[in-house]
Amino acid sequence: MIIDSHIHIGLSLALNTNVDPDYVVRSMDRAGIDRCLVFPFPSYGDVYGCEWILEVCEQYPRFSPVFYVTDKFELPDERFVAVKWHWVGGVSDTSSNYETLENERLPEFADRVVELKMPVIFEEELRFTSLFVEKFPDVKLIIPHLGLLGGNPMDFLQEFKDFENVYFDTALASQTTIKNFIDEIGSERILFGSDVPFGEMWSELSKIKRLDLEKRDEEKILFKNVVRFCRLNI
Repeated sequence: MIIDSHIHIGLSLALNTNVDPDYVVRSMDRAGIDRCLVFPFPSYGDVYGCEWILEVCEQYPRFSPVFYVTDKFELPDERFVAVKWHWVGGVSDTSSNYETLENERLPEFADRVVELKMPVIFEEELRFTSLFVEKFPDVKLIIPHLGLLGGNPMDFLQEFKDFENVYFDTALASQTTIKNFIDEIGSERILFGSDVPFGEMWSELSKIKRLDLEKRDEEKILFKNVVRFCRLNI
């Protein structure tokens, strides 16, 4: 089994495009991927609302819904398998808003995801991420791209290599960087992701396949870790 942990669907202002669920299914079939975790683009996360993701996943049973958090800090429920956090209150892909860490609703949000044993797919600057981990040590984070959008992946690796609650996905990272992470923290904290439409499923998957890992390590990265982290019924 192969599960892609990082898929965007719907409209994107930045790309001026609409990623249709049928396109995702065709990409899955081409790459041999069985299931995927889906969420909207940052520019439409608060426009679509989380009910939209649930409706899409009802129509496409190979999709698993991810709750998109905004600066209103609505609380997820057990219908979702993870939470997507993308520069909440800040400038997307550019600048974190450190006042977000003092938002009065944030502790309740953190308590809720811990209660649900739900990981947060978390994209922020390295320093913001470090402060969040310090403030909420019981929240499990999955850092996309091995930290590429928030800084230097190797800085993220050194900062969090000893934090058992911090995990990483491989989307858009180089094969060499992926191997460095596996060598340093093992396969137990790495998840496969493609970041469609910014990455192609088949090419992102080929990076993992070409590493020539032991079968047990490859299986952890390609599906066992995400099944365990996200409470998937497989």
